[in-house]
Parts: sequence; structure tokens; C-alpha cells
Amino acid sequence: MPGKNSSEKKTSPLKFALDLEIKGVNMYLKLASETPNLLGKKLFYSLAGEEVDHARKVDEVFNGLTPEEGSAELANTASLPSIESEMKDFFFNAGAGEIVKGEEKSSGYKLALDLEKKSCEIYKKFMDNAKTEAEKKFFQGILNEEKAHLEAVINVYSYLTSSGDWLQEEESKVWNWMNI
Repeated sequence: MPGKNSSEKKTSPLKFALDLEIKGVNMYLKLASETPNLLGKKLFYSLAGEEVDHARKVDEVFNGLTPEEGSAELANTASLPSIESEMKDFFFNAGAGEIVKGEEKSSGYKLALDLEKKSCEIYKKFMDNAKTEAEKKFFQGILNEEKAHLEAVINVYSYLTSSGDWLQEEESKVWNWMNI
């Protein structure tokens, strides 16, 4: 290939994952700052926080800050409350007038959906191609969290827009507590 030489290294899955998580942090912070709806803001700031946590986990593994046998434990979800529980707490503690349903710009949510779908695909691929059981467990943990992010974006956007699509989702994915 022109411009490429055979001594160039391929980007490792961990380096790629770190770059992807950093991209997510930046995007979610920007979306949060531009979103007028408080539920949307909470969602995007929460997702940014979780992406920071993912970046930290990936960076620790990438830079050998944890032993190989312990790297799978980095992906456990105990470090932060689940995105659903965080959103549920906010939802029930917010004043009635603070969460306004109706016209919600979809562009930010579409960006979030695209990023989360892409992240799920990438982490699934990394998990399937993992060379060790610890690496496989690590990517499976991150994949599970990214799936929860995808569900969160779908639920919040669908709730805010009163979209019938939300009610057609699998029951296990719909946040029924929003049906008050």
C-alpha cells in the first residue's frame, strides 16, 4: 500500500478501546452542555462519567497497572451505580416541572445511539477474538455496560418524545418505572 510500510503496528484492541472511550466522554459532555432537557442532561452527564470509568479501566489494563489475572475484575460494574439506577433516582427526585416531555431534538440522541451500537459491535469483536480468558471477561464486562448505555439512550429519548417505539421494545429493556 502506498504510504504504509510493513513495520507499522496495528492498533491494539486496548488502544482502540481507550480512544473510543475518550471520544465518548467528549461527545457526551458536549451533548449534555447543549441539551436543554434536564433528564437528557442527566443521561449524557451520567454516560460521560461511565465512559471515563471505562477509559480508566482500559488504561489500567493497557498500561499494565494491574496483573493479567486481575484484569477481568476491572470490568465489573460495581465501581459505579448502574445507569438505570442513577437515572431512576434522578427521575423520581426531580420536580414534576423539571422533566418536560414533548419536542426533543433527536440529533444528540442519534449520535449517542450510533456510538453505543458501534461500541457494542467493537467490544463483541474484541471479546470474540480475545487471546486469554481474562481478556475475554474484560471485554465482556465492558460490552455489558455498553449495552446498558444503549438501553438508557433508547429509554430516555423514547420517554421524552412519547415514542410508541419505546413500548414495542423487549419488556426487559423498557424502564417500566417511567410509566407513572
